[in-house]
Amino acid sequence: MLAGDPRERLAAAAVRGVVEVGPGLRLVTDPRATARLLACSAARTLRVERGVAETSWGPDGLATWMAVRAALRPWLGGVGGQAGEFAERVRRVVAGWPARGVIDPMRESVRVVGEVGAGFVLGEPSPSLVGLVERELTVAARPRLLRGGLRAAQRATYAAIRGHRDATPLSDFDEHTRALAVRTLLLAGHHVPAAALAWTLHELARHPEAQREIRADPRFAAAVVREALRLHPPVWRLERRLDAPVDGFPEGTVLLFSPYVNQRDHRVFPDPHGFRPGRWRRDPRPPPGAYFPFALGPRGCPGARLALTLLSVTLSVVLDTHELVPHREPRVTQGVLHHPRGARIGLRPVGDLARGRSTG
Repeated sequence: MLAGDPRERLAAAAVRGVVEVGPGLRLVTDPRATARLLACSAARTLRVERGVAETSWGPDGLATWMAVRAALRPWLGGVGGQAGEFAERVRRVVAGWPARGVIDPMRESVRVVGEVGAGFVLGEPSPSLVGLVERELTVAARPRLLRGGLRAAQRATYAAIRGHRDATPLSDFDEHTRALAVRTLLLAGHHVPAAALAWTLHELARHPEAQREIRADPRFAAAVVREALRLHPPVWRLERRLDAPVDGFPEGTVLLFSPYVNQRDHRVFPDPHGFRPGRWRRDPRPPPGAYFPFALGPRGCPGARLALTLLSVTLSVVLDTHELVPHREPRVTQGVLHHPRGARIGLRPVGDLARGRSTG
């Protein structure tokens, strides 16, 4: 546990069910209630994009987005067939890593996601557009008073997308909607999956037995990813405001959900704070609302399958050539994005640690 961690403070306030944690703010931790309320059409996101006219989805934005999601679903669902191409792109990034040395897992994960995820959405690598996405997200993450240039960054990203080809199956939509959809995929598919990958690499460095198991059976990488997402969901809190009465809650109630809290429930996950990827072999389907690193309901992440495939492939590629060892533990993050800030991972050639033990 990290001192001063806001996730642990929230967990300390939680009880199984619903608890008021502030005026008009209810924390929901019961898995069934979580699944039901997150999927409820009356539960609307609190996040209002401080954007420009070009990036607005308009008054019927939710309906338009749901139509876009339906069109994207088959395409994103078939991403497993891209694993070989993903692996080649990951190798290009990992080839720049030292055989022995230290890396910042978050920085390198951003590079991997930019190369692979954006390349999949756009149909080809585009470092310039990925740079604009990175710039917009960096500015948006600043405190509100320091967000000068955000609107200019949003316009720049949008304009670049309008001028770029993409690989999405959205030809039936107008150009503006298509650009907004691509922008949503690129923004949501950048820092969040990068944080997930960085946490997974961090946990692997601390668990050499998991590294050995992935080398013996690459399919185990998926279990490692799922367990890292259970312990370290990058988006660790979700807020929804009810625009109609639901389940006894009056209109206007703000509901708070936390994957971090629910996913460490000892009633569902024995040894909830331990890194035990083997649990996903025995019980791969926890109850609805007990595990939701990609959210749930109409605003659940449409790129979940893409992220899981990308992360699993990356682990196999990295462990083909490197052994990971701990170097520096992460510091606490206070913002919405939960990532291993300040962490460092040591790299060694595969077999180096075993040779050291045999000669020591």
